[in-house]
Amino acid sequence: MKKCFKNIPCDQFKAVMRRFAANVNVITSADGGLLNGMTATAVCSVTAEPPSVLVIVNKTNRSHPIIRNSGAFAVNVLSLAQQDIALHFASRVADPFSTIDFSVGKTGCPIIAGSDAHVECVVIKEVELGTHTIFVGEVVASDLSDGEPLLYHGGQYRRLEQAQDAFA
Repeated sequence: MKKCFKNIPCDQFKAVMRRFAANVNVITSADGGLLNGMTATAVCSVTAEPPSVLVIVNKTNRSHPIIRNSGAFAVNVLSLAQQDIALHFASRVADPFSTIDFSVGKTGCPIIAGSDAHVECVVIKEVELGTHTIFVGEVVASDLSDGEPLLYHGGQYRRLEQAQDAFA
């Protein structure tokens, strides 16, 4: 059994992390004409003053050098109706925006149509940790709808009602 750190088995660590219920997001980035998006749950608010969020990106992901070079990213909180978009961006297709309806935001990053909410950020800090980089971004633009968010828990996409039932 492979150990991730000290005495913690990797498979057990990953299983525990899947128990953290989270919004499903697509982190989008742009550098010139190069656009990318990646499905992620590793997103967190940091502070309200200044408004900031962090995203965690694997160094091998195509988004990593785009965010690093451009100094910007957007977090698109997917709505319940966008499970297909979550799967699309998780599959790492060659031209990720060829079939996706989006607009270009203030930072130049794609904003996915129909998302439940989004924030656009400029990177104010980077922290490298193992295989990933934590990008902290100051929010420079945002918007929201009154829809229902898509959630991920226990290796499955869920809606709020299902997540509440799972914890009852």
